[in-house]
Amino acid sequence: MVLYGETLFLLALRFKSITLNKAFYIILLALTFGYSQSYAQRYWSLEECVQSALGNNITLKQRNLNVQSSNADLKQSKLGLLPNVNGQATNIWNIGFAINPITNTTTRDATFRNNSFGLNASMNVFNGFQQTNSVRLQESNLKAAQYDEQTTKNNIALQVCNAFMQVLMNEEITQSRKLQTEATKSQLIRQEKMYELGGINKTRVLQLRAQLANEELQTVTAEAQLTQSYLTLWQSINIIPDTMNKVKKPEFDVTTIEREVRTVKDVYEVYISTSPELKAVQQRERSADISKFVALGARSPRLSFNAGLNSFYTTQNQRGVGSPVSVPFPIGVDINGNPVFSSVQRYTTSEVVPFNTQFEQNFGRNYGLTLAVPIFNGWQVNTNVQKSKINRMSAELNKEQLKQDVMRNVSQAYVDFNSSWKRYEASVLSYDASKESYLLAEQQYNLGALSINEYLSTKNTYLQAETTFLQAKYEFVFRRKVLDFYLGKSLF
Repeated sequence: MVLYGETLFLLALRFKSITLNKAFYIILLALTFGYSQSYAQRYWSLEECVQSALGNNITLKQRNLNVQSSNADLKQSKLGLLPNVNGQATNIWNIGFAINPITNTTTRDATFRNNSFGLNASMNVFNGFQQTNSVRLQESNLKAAQYDEQTTKNNIALQVCNAFMQVLMNEEITQSRKLQTEATKSQLIRQEKMYELGGINKTRVLQLRAQLANEELQTVTAEAQLTQSYLTLWQSINIIPDTMNKVKKPEFDVTTIEREVRTVKDVYEVYISTSPELKAVQQRERSADISKFVALGARSPRLSFNAGLNSFYTTQNQRGVGSPVSVPFPIGVDINGNPVFSSVQRYTTSEVVPFNTQFEQNFGRNYGLTLAVPIFNGWQVNTNVQKSKINRMSAELNKEQLKQDVMRNVSQAYVDFNSSWKRYEASVLSYDASKESYLLAEQQYNLGALSINEYLSTKNTYLQAETTFLQAKYEFVFRRKVLDFYLGKSLF
């Protein structure tokens, strides 16, 4: 903001026709405008509130993490179909007794180094389709997690919608209370002037003051309820409460809302066909079926393919250096017992065979098939199969329980909508009648044809009818939205 004002100041000084005082006023106006823009009220629509809640809700973020975790499990199960490849390398120093891996002779008090290298690969050729079924299992678990995430989104949207409607209702009630309080103040001022002129007695003035105090108390109560409903709304969408934030009243006409012609069963069948929570339990039921096949696969023989590459290097592998010298070497004795010698080529010095040469000379390959037949494994396989069957029955019970819960919720929403419709119609009649009675009573009171007690009684009845009407109206709108939600319609 300061930089913005400084920029305008410098621009203003570039024009000779603008004096320093004018430049100062330009900066002041700019800062004032920027301040008002920074702290301007923001009006939140129902859609914006729902989107904010979906973006900030911790439970939904946890659901999303579950989806990511399930996606990682699926990826891992697919990669598990690939061969396992592992490499190894060792570097060992030996001191003392050792066996020469080249000559297979023993050596005492030797000091040497050995290096070995290997690359091994293995792949399951057949294992009772366990890996294939594991992929199918993780795919089903991922879908279930995604449906759980959608269910959480729906619940959050309904909660925000309810909180939003409470704010709208309390705003109308508060506004109505303020208008009625102002009207009573005007009435009191007029009556006080008449009392000063001797036109009425003091009792009427005191009764009006008591009425004004009561209405001011109702206004304070309405404002407190409005503040609380705002707090509930901001908490539901996880933003910091701020008095500069207000809700944007949607355009809707209560008179255009029609009664529901479909039966409870019709609404239930529409919702159950697209219900994410039902799809989630159905996927878990499918996961239980696949888990049984995974457990049964452990009874199958396992065929695996193995292959490897290996080589080694040792400082014990040495070769002569220079020109060889013939040395007699005893190879036995003759018939007379005299030793017999043979000429052996010896080198006076030696060196370790180079690494590359040894690596190539000692290089080897291996491959083969391994067949493993399960015979007895501590009854673990049978236990897993039994547990998979139990999990399948549990998933089926969960599905039936969910269907009952959905039917109960739809039935309750249907009954609540019809009840709110009747309450709204009754409140409209009561409100219209009490309003007309109040306006007539006010005219008669001003003309002196109605007592103060009768006037105040009529007014209080009107205020109560108005409150009941506003509550019934917004409850009716919300119940319609809940029923529309079960019918697959948008909340906004």
